[in-house]
Amino acid sequence: MSQNFTLPYSDELGFCNIKLSAIGGDGANMAGKILFKIAVEELGLDGAFDAKYGSEKKGTPTDVSVKICELGNVIRESGPTEIPHILGIFREQLIRPLSLIQGLQENASVVVNTSKTPDEIRDILQLHSGTIICVDAMAIATETDSRLNMPMICGIAHAVGITDATMEKAIKKTWPNPKATASNIAAYEKTIKSMVVKKFAADGKFPLVPGRWTYETPIGWKNQNKGGYMESRLFSLHPKDNRITRQGMIPLFNEEACIHCAKCIYTCADPGSIIFADAKMQGFNYGYCKGCMRCVAVCPETKKGKALSSALEVEHAALVEEKTWF
Repeated sequence: MSQNFTLPYSDELGFCNIKLSAIGGDGANMAGKILFKIAVEELGLDGAFDAKYGSEKKGTPTDVSVKICELGNVIRESGPTEIPHILGIFREQLIRPLSLIQGLQENASVVVNTSKTPDEIRDILQLHSGTIICVDAMAIATETDSRLNMPMICGIAHAVGITDATMEKAIKKTWPNPKATASNIAAYEKTIKSMVVKKFAADGKFPLVPGRWTYETPIGWKNQNKGGYMESRLFSLHPKDNRITRQGMIPLFNEEACIHCAKCIYTCADPGSIIFADAKMQGFNYGYCKGCMRCVAVCPETKKGKALSSALEVEHAALVEEKTWF
């Protein structure tokens, strides 16, 4: 256990705040746990860990927060961080829809899974100041037979200041299987060699954005509406758009083959994707569909293997993006 580690950032309470933004299935939860474990077991630090449990359905946006501090620091609560010093972005498509610039601190470090340059990412994120680390994590994971979260863990570990020796030790402890160890160490080494790092000064190009979400009319016990009703317009799902979470595929509906059994509805990861009216399947609202393909997997007509008569078929999302949404 090392006692010679210095936190790269610290807020007024003594915490270095790390936020990982991903979609279900990316392994952000695992990545956060590994980083927290390294901080506690290898660096002699303390802190808190928080993940959005219940949101890990494949394709659902989720985030993980890791707060680390010096041993002995008072920890009064755990929960998501609204003011990250280090931000890990597992999908660059999440940056604008989720407003990931919200609360990002001055001179922050941002690790992004992307093939773009730091300058391009800065413009998309609208970073006030700090360091952008671009890691082509998907390509590295494919090349080294690891997972997306491994290159991201490595990039974030670099931002935190974790040494190569500490990371190698953590990888061996987490994945004792020789094949998995070799794959993940290869991913780490590839990440360190290929990541592109650039620091941006506070040049006035973009402002700092506050870290707390606000609503037009905050509702609490002091200003609750008469009768106790909630102002639904503030919490409506009407503008929801799940296209950002897709991984390249969406289902297509073949009305002639459909037997209207409703199995697709029962397995749908995000109700609202499937339009069912008058006891019949009507089609999809692609604004809600995240492309998990569960409906295709359970459709009895698809299982029959009749390509020309399948009720639900798979197609690349890019080919039908221009189709009219319901």
